[in-house]
Amino acid sequence: MFQKRLSPIGLTPDQYTALRWLNESKEDAICQKDLAKLMFTDPNNISGLVKRMESTGMLRRKNSRYDKRRKLLEITHKGKSLLNLATPVARKLENETLSKLNTKEKKQLISSLRDICQILH
Repeated sequence: MFQKRLSPIGLTPDQYTALRWLNESKEDAICQKDLAKLMFTDPNNISGLVKRMESTGMLRRKNSRYDKRRKLLEITHKGKSLLNLATPVARKLENETLSKLNTKEKKQLISSLRDICQILH
């Protein structure tokens, strides 16, 4: 469902997730290896995703200030614009999906999912 709703914007769910992580990162940018961990996916999958996103101008690679061999990923203006278009779509789908839960149940579910993510990381 998410893929179908993102399609008119020109994003895939994986691209949305990558843009969201890059945008929400506390650092200026994150490395490809860290993005793979955050997205719970194989580094080879991230490699292809990053190449496609870089070729369309959604993100760019830059050298680390501390290690010139290390490439960091950062979201571009175009990436932020697409993310801004896609975020309401994601929120609407989330609200529809959770519509049968009351406020307390939603908070409990989100808390449990956060706990699971922390365990997995």
